[in-house]
Amino acid sequence: MATEPTTSRAPSLATQVSRAVVWNAVFVPLRMVAEIVATLLKLTVLPLTSYGLLALVSGAAGGLGTWIDLGTTRALPKYIPETNRTGGPRAVLRLLTVVLTAQIAMLALTLVGLIIGYDRYIGELQGKVLADGRIPPVEQTTLVRFIDEFGWLIILTILIMLFLGICYDMLMAYLNSFFKQRAWNSVALAAGLLPPLLSAAVILLSRLAPNPDRTAIIGVLIAMFVAPALAVALAGWNVYRLWASDARYWTSNAPAPSSWRAIPTGFVRYCAVSFLMTLTDFLASKSFAVFLTNDISDVALLWAGASVVGMVLGYLYTPMVGVQVPLFTRVRAGEGGTLLGAYQSLARLQALLLIPGAVGLLLLARPVLAVLTPQYVGAAPLVWVLVPCLFLESMLTTAHNALIVYEHLRVIVISRLLTLSVVPLLILLAPLLGVVGVALAFGLARVLAGAWATFNGYRLLGVRWPWRFTLRVLLASGVMALIVVGMALLLPELPPHAGVALRLREAALLAGVALIGAGVFIGALRATGGLEPQDREQLATMRLPGGRWLLRML
Repeated sequence: MATEPTTSRAPSLATQVSRAVVWNAVFVPLRMVAEIVATLLKLTVLPLTSYGLLALVSGAAGGLGTWIDLGTTRALPKYIPETNRTGGPRAVLRLLTVVLTAQIAMLALTLVGLIIGYDRYIGELQGKVLADGRIPPVEQTTLVRFIDEFGWLIILTILIMLFLGICYDMLMAYLNSFFKQRAWNSVALAAGLLPPLLSAAVILLSRLAPNPDRTAIIGVLIAMFVAPALAVALAGWNVYRLWASDARYWTSNAPAPSSWRAIPTGFVRYCAVSFLMTLTDFLASKSFAVFLTNDISDVALLWAGASVVGMVLGYLYTPMVGVQVPLFTRVRAGEGGTLLGAYQSLARLQALLLIPGAVGLLLLARPVLAVLTPQYVGAAPLVWVLVPCLFLESMLTTAHNALIVYEHLRVIVISRLLTLSVVPLLILLAPLLGVVGVALAFGLARVLAGAWATFNGYRLLGVRWPWRFTLRVLLASGVMALIVVGMALLLPELPPHAGVALRLREAALLAGVALIGAGVFIGALRATGGLEPQDREQLATMRLPGGRWLLRML
């Protein structure tokens, strides 16, 4: 889009990264808190079988959405600005029209497939329930009858979610393409807050209904498409304002019609690579794994365990959201710093946050799940399996992002193909370990892909992991683990049918253990040397909330 010339000096690279970290540190936790509250309500209020049914619906929407997307979500932020420069806003409109038409055609094919396969899909959902010998027969019969009676609502929810996903991705890609970060982040915040808030509201209100469990499932299904509809409306309004404000430049700045192309050169190839990345991400995820479980209880346990790990990992990863690729891009453009320095700074930050977080979650997973509800204590082994895999994979993605920026696409493609190792791993591990084997399979597949990317980052880009600092963090985390284990052994045993008061007391004690553990970690890290000097200098220049306190502590 046309912009007015400016003579003001652009912010430094460190300033831009600092602002991104501050934005993430302030706003992303709001979304995390809402997600945590909604997830905890689902775990504690909904029956295990109902939670499993909602997980299967979410997984189906995620898989079909990957198919319908065709890789365009990752491609549009790159090609919208390029198309605008060469063809103007009308060329952008033509590109978006072509993409929308293709996705609507895919959605129509999906609709036809769901109509033809309606009975089979509903039968498979009911089969997951009937195959479960761990739930009472009355509960089985009730849920099977619900699926039969409201199967149309399940299908409608999936279809509406798919259509809204198409609209949302295109609108957000448009905003992101022109650096409308305030609008983009406000919409993303709303999109993250609305689903858990609406789900929590309908779950709480359902307690007043004559049949609370049935009402809660219906309410959550409706919230699953009402919330994204509101987010799409907000994104559409922001895009309309941006489009309308730039419409006056169309006549004077747009190239001649002969120079317009409906599809830019290289767009299809880029979409193909993006589709491969999106598809492999889905295959190595809980959304795909739940369909390979034996029954509805295993679905619920797998989804619950993966959700708990995902929430903690997402919160710890918050300061790095949206920072890595822009940072590497600006380093490559010569705007400041070196690739090795940028990589090691990010790696040290990840080690500082993720390693002690992983240790704490491994040690406290079982008592925390016991506080929530005894029916999910069985998800603890899944947490123990997923934490090492997913936390390690998150640290290995730093090299992956650097390789993307430096356009080593062949390595990226091989890395994504290695994710397909989830299939043989599932064949090998699922029969031996059951649902734990399913979780281990998709976790190991992600680690394998990340390890390949990190190895090639070292080979092609010369990036090296900061082992000295990582060893200090590991040592401090080990000291923390000893203290946490000792205090956890002193906690009183929670009865299986404990009331709310006892659970709140146990939750407060666990929170105290976690805080003391964090203090011990900080003290041990400081005793072994604390932060690296360059990280101290960087932290001193960043206007982070509590930055001075962090410097004193670390």
